[in-house]
Amino acid sequence: MVTEVHRVWVTPLRKPSPPWWQGLNQLRQIRRQNYDSALTFSGADRNLFCVAFSGARERIAARRRKRWWHGLLPLTKAISSPLKNRPLFRQKMETLKALGWSGDAPSLSLKIAAKTQKKDLSSFSRLTVYLSVSAYGSLHKEWPLRSWAEMIRSVWEKRPEIKFLVGFAPNQREENRARQLAQLVGNSPSFQVLDTPHSLAELALILQQTVCFAGLDSGLLHLAIAMGRPTVSIFRDYTGKSEWAPEGQTHRVLSRPCSCHRDQVDRCGEQPLCLAAVTPQEVADAMLELLTLPN
Repeated sequence: MVTEVHRVWVTPLRKPSPPWWQGLNQLRQIRRQNYDSALTFSGADRNLFCVAFSGARERIAARRRKRWWHGLLPLTKAISSPLKNRPLFRQKMETLKALGWSGDAPSLSLKIAAKTQKKDLSSFSRLTVYLSVSAYGSLHKEWPLRSWAEMIRSVWEKRPEIKFLVGFAPNQREENRARQLAQLVGNSPSFQVLDTPHSLAELALILQQTVCFAGLDSGLLHLAIAMGRPTVSIFRDYTGKSEWAPEGQTHRVLSRPCSCHRDQVDRCGEQPLCLAAVTPQEVADAMLELLTLPN
């Protein structure tokens, strides 16, 4: 959806990270491309190594910390990374400005291909709110389903014309959560579960037609922001949250401290106790406030 990007090199990471030598074959392929420049915004060790040995004419790194071996890397330029107390996209723009970029008023301009299928779109209205109720890979980021159901009923008390739509990723757990929420809501005609998982382009097209997005600290939140949708999001209050939480008048972030993250001890298990402290009425009020803003 970003027309300026012609190729994406995917490096599969997991915890713990795979050994460094597993990326050597990909690095050899990158070197064959003879790139004009290579740049890392994060300054992580793996990124620094890849940029330094990319074979590009310009090899630029924004470094967050210094290690003794950094000076041995064949970089053509190294700058200090911005402070980590502001949204990540602003940090990257600061890095570009430090490198001489003179642009202003940056914006997102995602292009949705004409061939993208318009599944399920006929039943949507501009009064539809998209819900994202699952966070892939992190149970601690999920809000309880009963809280979602209570929030929906609270919104309906004030705005019965509002419709809710929930989707799911291509895995059984997320589909089960979506359908369990439908049961908790009472299988109302104003609540719809998407019939199948959708591609990112299809989801972007769906989000474009909704009035608001409500969800968790996950990738779909950022897609909603990119599509210009007002958002209500629920976050743990963890180190680095300010890098990921949306900002601006059309976004509402509801957060609670997370002792699991603070103390590096899992006290919650499969029940996110910290996020459960965010009340359904808080989320409903935030959503109702956004729905009164001029479209």
